[in-house]
Amino acid sequence: MSDVRTNEAEKRHAHPDFDAARFPADARVRVLARRFPPYHRDSPCLAILDRFLHDPTLSAAAVVDDAMRPVGLIDRYSLVEQFLHPYSRDLYHKHSIAAFMDPEPVIVEADSSIDDLSRIIIDAGMRHMVSGFIVTEDGLYLGIGSGHDLFEEVANRKQNHLYHLAHYDPLTSLPNRLLLNDRLKRACLRGQRGGYRIALLFIDLDRFKLVNDTLGHAAGDQLLQGVAGRFAACVRKVDTVARLGGDEFTVLLEPVQGPDEALAVAAKLAQSLERPFLIQNHEITTSASIGVVLFPEHDATVEGLMRKADAAMYCAKREGRNRFALFTEEMNSTVVERVTLESYLNAALEKGEFCCHFQPQMATADDRIVGVEALLRWTNPVLGRVPPLKFIPVAEDTGLILPLGLWALETACAQQVRWLSQGLPPLRMAVNISPLQFRNREFCDQVRAIVQRTGIRAEHLELELTESAVMADAESSVGILRELRDSGIRLAIDDFGTGYSSLSYLRKFPLDRLKIDRSFVSGIDRIPANELIVKAIVALGGSLGLDVIAEGVETPEELECIERCGCSEYQGFRLSEPLTAEDFAHWFEDSGYV
Repeated sequence: MSDVRTNEAEKRHAHPDFDAARFPADARVRVLARRFPPYHRDSPCLAILDRFLHDPTLSAAAVVDDAMRPVGLIDRYSLVEQFLHPYSRDLYHKHSIAAFMDPEPVIVEADSSIDDLSRIIIDAGMRHMVSGFIVTEDGLYLGIGSGHDLFEEVANRKQNHLYHLAHYDPLTSLPNRLLLNDRLKRACLRGQRGGYRIALLFIDLDRFKLVNDTLGHAAGDQLLQGVAGRFAACVRKVDTVARLGGDEFTVLLEPVQGPDEALAVAAKLAQSLERPFLIQNHEITTSASIGVVLFPEHDATVEGLMRKADAAMYCAKREGRNRFALFTEEMNSTVVERVTLESYLNAALEKGEFCCHFQPQMATADDRIVGVEALLRWTNPVLGRVPPLKFIPVAEDTGLILPLGLWALETACAQQVRWLSQGLPPLRMAVNISPLQFRNREFCDQVRAIVQRTGIRAEHLELELTESAVMADAESSVGILRELRDSGIRLAIDDFGTGYSSLSYLRKFPLDRLKIDRSFVSGIDRIPANELIVKAIVALGGSLGLDVIAEGVETPEELECIERCGCSEYQGFRLSEPLTAEDFAHWFEDSGYV
């Protein structure tokens, strides 16, 4: 808003203490304040009348006292109309401004919001939209505002608000997909004209759904806001960090020298997540899978760049998460495979395509079958047999693991009861539990309900949890594990040794068993380091009063070695491959094991 210039006559009649230069503009009501000098209440009325006649843009003027406090407002139209009558100048020329002013103008502080001012104007009467209002600072006159300027400001603010809603993510205030697509399109055009590269990074947070399911969506929103802030701090001002929705982000780098620079930024983004986020008194750690694509090497279109960056991200996630990958042409087939897999997986449970196979577990001391592990299997009419390593990660990413995991748990429990009715001994039934299931607030109630429905005795059920699942929020895990243990259910840590466990927490966890990961068992008779690790885990289990079982035992030499290390139980192809429920019953009867 430009200042109104004053002529020499104005300067003579304007209040002598007014200094327009000392009032800086800012973003609230003060932006509407025209720095027009006020008039003292004792000034002659003809002074302001002449000003109105010479300046058609001025709709009102403020009247102040000796201390620069507003005492009234002179409305242009009411004053001019008064002097249109015959002989009015002769009658009123000796009157002061005070005789013609509105003694109850709208007066608002400069730091008030535009919305507050609008409400004040509406409440005071719409006539003030014409006459205007006075702006003060600490009670002293600052400037005069008009209803026209207020209307224009409100309209602009509304337009800007609508633009922001359409182009920015409301949670993180980052550009959304629409604005990213526009910036990416413009960047491609500039890159084509300037002959330089740009890079697009597609980022997906790993296991973000776990946070929503365990701590609630409010915690998930806080995590997304924290991630957005860290990502924004990793790039230049010319770059764009955008949120596409959910836990998906993108970064547009313009320009880049080549793939090394883009991958360095990807590494920086991943590193920014290593420090935990403190949310609702919980320290939450997260990681990201990042796909990187370059213009023009990999594609020259917005759609192609987005699709290929997404493909690279999925490949990074498939390779184990918390990593980044540069696009290659082979990745296109990987994405097609994943989309196909996900589409079939959505209906697989309803169509009855899943089943459980069971792998026996044996005590090393007396060659006695003590339990079985239930393993989920999927056979699709089109895809055939799909390995768990392929479909389990997709089920976890999409959340399908929750109903699927409950189905597997109930199927396994019902089968154990069925075997008892067929004359088999009360074997321990071990069932794998995904991190998403474990962190579900209803998990303990769901397990107890399944135990009750199937009729399995609680002590015959053992839940296998990964090290990373219980250590993600160790304090909370203690409570969940104790609740399950109080129900009589046995608990085991699966794949032990591949994660990170604090000994102090292991002592707090009410566990029954440690299960040594197959990577330490494979080749144990030939790899001294593996033997040392297994011995250490067995010793740790003994000090905590826990049984130790080795999985993945495939050769007589491996079996002899794990027995020598002190493992109390084992499972693996050396004993038997996973079997259908019917085949296991026959195998048990024919094997001679008791």
